[in-house]
Amino acid sequence: MPPDDRARSARPASLLAALSDLKFERQVTPILVRWVYVGALGVVGLGILFGLLLVWSLASWMGWGMWLAAPIVVGAGLIAVLVVRIGCEWVLARFRRSWPVTPSQGHTAPPPQVHR
Repeated sequence: MPPDDRARSARPASLLAALSDLKFERQVTPILVRWVYVGALGVVGLGILFGLLLVWSLASWMGWGMWLAAPIVVGAGLIAVLVVRIGCEWVLARFRRSWPVTPSQGHTAPPPQVHR
């Protein structure tokens, strides 16, 4: 690997660096998908916290039976994270399939297309 490629791969990918890349050697979509996923994790985490506080509030008012809703709140949050993760992976898979890969990036070539 030439020295320029080693230095390029050692630098962390940032959105500002990718936007200022006039040669289009860096991809912006993976960075944006990463931020979307981190944001979704934060929103879902806050939603789970709010849901558990709501369950706690209702349990103190209506009785301990309301605590049975706590696993439902956590499970719904985990399902939401799973759906967001699958969506992000789908976007990245579609994007990587259409983006030309050069050998200097350390990736393998895409599989050959089978035409029927």
